[in-house]
Amino acid sequence: MQYQKIEYTIVQAANPFGWKWSFEREGRPPKTGTSCDRAGAVFAAEWAIKQALKEKRYSK
Repeated sequence: MQYQKIEYTIVQAANPFGWKWSFEREGRPPKTGTSCDRAGAVFAAEWAIKQALKEKRYSK
């Protein structure tokens, strides 16, 4: 999936049960997280991307 030109993944986890999300930016370690449901994982991933892009804007 893609949000604001950043590719991210959502996968269903078996143990522990839930959904995992992750994304990477050039030169940065990957960011990951978990959620109880798929919609929550999508929301969390997109929120984390938005925050990462904000940090980039203010770090100049």
